[in-house]
Amino acid sequence: MKYSWLHAKRRVLSRRPLGEPLRKLLASDLPPRGAAFAEVEFVALDIETTGLNPSTAEVLSVGWVLVRGGRIALSTAESRLVRPSEGVGSSASVHGLTDTVVIQGEHWGDVLDRVVRVLEGRVLLVHHAGLDKLLLDRLCLLRHGARLHVPVVDTLALELREQQRRHHIESRKSLRLAELRSHFGLPRYSSHDSLVDAIATAELLVAMVAHRKSTVLKDLLV
Repeated sequence: MKYSWLHAKRRVLSRRPLGEPLRKLLASDLPPRGAAFAEVEFVALDIETTGLNPSTAEVLSVGWVLVRGGRIALSTAESRLVRPSEGVGSSASVHGLTDTVVIQGEHWGDVLDRVVRVLEGRVLLVHHAGLDKLLLDRLCLLRHGARLHVPVVDTLALELREQQRRHHIESRKSLRLAELRSHFGLPRYSSHDSLVDAIATAELLVAMVAHRKSTVLKDLLV
């Protein structure tokens, strides 16, 4: 998505009678496209779901942490359980969130509103925007009347772009979060915990930026 188009789309949508807090987010300023990495605040976010299809999956937990000044601000870390409309099904074998656990969660709309507020003026950071960002888009459209038009950095897309640039077609590395972290010398964490994975993604981006020649925002965006 071109940054100029994103600016224009946000301006148009912010004038519409959308639900709060999405309208406020869309009316807020975006970080400059040419800003250095350390001058931009990112929201590293991960979602555990009932499935891998963003058009049908339900949210079970969301975790996030801010990256500011080029560092991970662990004091900003948050994690929320979400109560699904139906049972978790076989997905419990992946993330360990059983029906007994998630029944204590919050309504998905309340958690979404919290995420939208945190994203105001910041860049969304995920590993695999094809799931997390599309799921957030669907939920924002359902609750507030418009998709979540925010700048996105996707560590999976960044690595794929780098592999293509270097023509690593035959022997390319795995794009899974754990394997990419290992490549950059980062420790192995337990996976499929939304907050742990959010922190893991934040650490991966910091490591990736340290290995790149250019560290301006425009070179990181999807």
